[in-house]
Amino acid sequence: MKSVLIGLCAVLACGPAVAQGSPELAATDARFKACVARDSSNGHIMACTSVAQILADARLNSVYQAWTEALRHPKPDEAKDDAEILKRLVAAERAWIVFRDEDCNLQSTSALGGTAEPVVFGDCRYAMTKARVEALETDRRAR
Repeated sequence: MKSVLIGLCAVLACGPAVAQGSPELAATDARFKACVARDSSNGHIMACTSVAQILADARLNSVYQAWTEALRHPKPDEAKDDAEILKRLVAAERAWIVFRDEDCNLQSTSALGGTAEPVVFGDCRYAMTKARVEALETDRRAR
Protein backbone atom coordinates (compact mmCIF):
# COMPACT_ATOMS: atom_id res chain seq x y z
CA MET A 1 0.00 0.00 0.00
CA LYS A 2 2.93 2.33 0.70
CA SER A 3 4.07 2.08 -2.93
CA VAL A 4 0.53 2.88 -4.10
CA LEU A 5 0.54 6.06 -2.06
CA ILE A 6 4.00 6.96 -3.36
CA GLY A 7 2.81 6.37 -6.93
CA LEU A 8 -0.34 8.38 -6.35
CA CYS A 9 1.67 11.20 -4.80
CA ALA A 10 3.97 11.17 -7.82
CA VAL A 11 0.99 11.55 -10.13
CA LEU A 12 -0.53 14.33 -8.06
CA ALA A 13 2.76 16.14 -7.58
CA CYS A 14 3.70 16.08 -11.24
CA GLY A 15 0.22 17.02 -12.43
CA PRO A 16 0.51 20.79 -12.57
CA ALA A 17 4.14 20.71 -13.79
CA VAL A 18 3.37 18.34 -16.65
CA ALA A 19 0.13 20.03 -17.55
CA GLN A 20 1.47 23.62 -17.71
CA GLY A 21 1.27 23.72 -21.51
CA SER A 22 -2.10 22.04 -21.67
CA PRO A 23 -5.08 23.64 -19.96
CA GLU A 24 -7.07 20.49 -20.74
CA LEU A 25 -4.66 18.35 -18.72
CA ALA A 26 -4.57 20.89 -15.91
CA ALA A 27 -8.37 20.64 -15.70
CA THR A 28 -8.16 16.84 -15.79
CA ASP A 29 -5.65 16.88 -12.95
CA ALA A 30 -7.89 19.12 -10.88
CA ARG A 31 -10.84 16.76 -11.43
CA PHE A 32 -8.64 13.77 -10.62
CA LYS A 33 -7.40 15.31 -7.35
CA ALA A 34 -10.93 16.24 -6.30
CA CYS A 35 -12.16 12.74 -7.13
CA VAL A 36 -9.42 11.05 -5.09
CA ALA A 37 -9.95 13.47 -2.21
CA ARG A 38 -13.56 12.31 -1.90
CA ASP A 39 -12.59 8.65 -1.35
CA SER A 40 -9.12 7.10 -1.25
CA SER A 41 -10.20 3.46 -1.47
CA ASN A 42 -8.54 1.43 -4.22
CA GLY A 43 -11.76 0.97 -6.14
CA HIS A 44 -12.55 4.66 -6.10
CA ILE A 45 -9.00 5.66 -7.05
CA MET A 46 -9.18 3.23 -9.99
CA ALA A 47 -12.46 4.81 -11.08
CA CYS A 48 -10.98 8.31 -10.80
CA THR A 49 -7.89 7.23 -12.72
CA SER A 50 -9.99 5.61 -15.45
CA VAL A 51 -11.85 8.86 -16.09
CA ALA A 52 -8.62 10.88 -16.02
CA GLN A 53 -6.97 8.38 -18.38
CA ILE A 54 -9.83 8.65 -20.87
CA LEU A 55 -9.48 12.44 -20.86
CA ALA A 56 -5.67 12.30 -21.15
CA ASP A 57 -5.95 9.79 -24.02
CA ALA A 58 -8.40 12.10 -25.76
CA ARG A 59 -5.95 14.99 -25.44
CA LEU A 60 -3.08 12.79 -26.66
CA ASN A 61 -5.14 11.72 -29.67
CA SER A 62 -6.09 15.31 -30.41
CA VAL A 63 -2.47 16.52 -30.37
CA TYR A 64 -1.30 13.54 -32.43
CA GLN A 65 -4.08 13.91 -35.00
CA ALA A 66 -3.48 17.63 -35.38
CA TRP A 67 0.22 17.05 -35.97
CA THR A 68 -0.28 14.19 -38.44
CA GLU A 69 -2.92 16.19 -40.31
CA ALA A 70 -0.55 19.16 -40.58
CA LEU A 71 2.18 16.86 -41.89
CA ARG A 72 -0.15 15.25 -44.43
CA HIS A 73 -1.34 18.61 -45.74
CA PRO A 74 1.55 21.05 -45.35
CA LYS A 75 1.67 24.57 -46.63
CA PRO A 76 3.64 24.64 -49.89
CA ASP A 77 6.69 26.32 -48.36
CA GLU A 78 6.84 23.89 -45.38
CA ALA A 79 6.69 20.48 -47.03
CA LYS A 80 10.35 19.55 -47.49
CA ASP A 81 10.70 16.87 -44.77
CA ASP A 82 7.07 16.30 -43.79
CA ALA A 83 6.75 12.78 -45.23
CA GLU A 84 9.77 11.57 -43.27
CA ILE A 85 8.67 13.34 -40.09
CA LEU A 86 5.20 11.80 -40.42
CA LYS A 87 6.66 8.31 -40.89
CA ARG A 88 8.84 8.70 -37.81
CA LEU A 89 6.05 10.22 -35.72
CA VAL A 90 3.69 7.32 -36.49
CA ALA A 91 6.41 4.74 -35.69
CA ALA A 92 7.36 6.53 -32.48
CA GLU A 93 3.78 6.78 -31.28
CA ARG A 94 3.08 3.11 -31.93
CA ALA A 95 6.26 2.10 -30.10
CA TRP A 96 5.54 4.52 -27.25
CA ILE A 97 2.09 3.02 -26.60
CA VAL A 98 3.61 -0.45 -26.27
CA PHE A 99 6.41 0.91 -24.08
CA ARG A 100 3.99 2.80 -21.81
CA ASP A 101 1.83 -0.23 -21.16
CA GLU A 102 4.75 -2.62 -20.65
CA ASP A 103 6.62 -0.19 -18.40
CA CYS A 104 3.51 0.35 -16.29
CA ASN A 105 3.09 -3.42 -16.12
CA LEU A 106 6.59 -3.60 -14.69
CA GLN A 107 6.01 -0.71 -12.28
CA SER A 108 2.82 -2.31 -11.01
CA THR A 109 4.83 -5.28 -9.76
CA SER A 110 5.52 -3.16 -6.69
CA ALA A 111 2.04 -4.33 -5.63
CA LEU A 112 2.14 -7.67 -7.48
CA GLY A 113 -0.91 -9.79 -6.78
CA GLY A 114 -2.44 -7.26 -4.41
CA THR A 115 -5.51 -5.15 -4.77
CA ALA A 116 -3.29 -2.11 -5.35
CA GLU A 117 -1.64 -3.55 -8.47
CA PRO A 118 -4.24 -2.07 -10.88
CA VAL A 119 -4.07 1.24 -8.99
CA VAL A 120 -0.31 1.47 -9.54
CA PHE A 121 -0.75 0.48 -13.19
CA GLY A 122 -3.45 3.11 -13.74
CA ASP A 123 -1.52 5.86 -12.00
CA CYS A 124 1.56 5.04 -14.08
CA ARG A 125 -0.39 5.00 -17.33
CA TYR A 126 -2.04 8.33 -16.56
CA ALA A 127 1.26 9.99 -15.59
CA MET A 128 3.04 8.69 -18.68
CA THR A 129 0.21 9.77 -20.97
CA LYS A 130 0.28 13.29 -19.55
CA ALA A 131 4.05 13.43 -20.06
CA ARG A 132 3.63 12.21 -23.65
CA VAL A 133 1.07 14.91 -24.41
CA GLU A 134 3.48 17.54 -23.15
CA ALA A 135 6.34 16.04 -25.18
CA LEU A 136 4.32 15.96 -28.40
CA GLU A 137 3.08 19.51 -27.86
CA THR A 138 6.65 20.68 -27.26
CA ASP A 139 8.02 18.80 -30.28
CA ARG A 140 5.31 20.17 -32.53
CA ARG A 141 5.92 23.75 -31.38
CA ALA A 142 9.64 23.32 -32.03
CA ARG A 143 9.07 22.53 -35.74
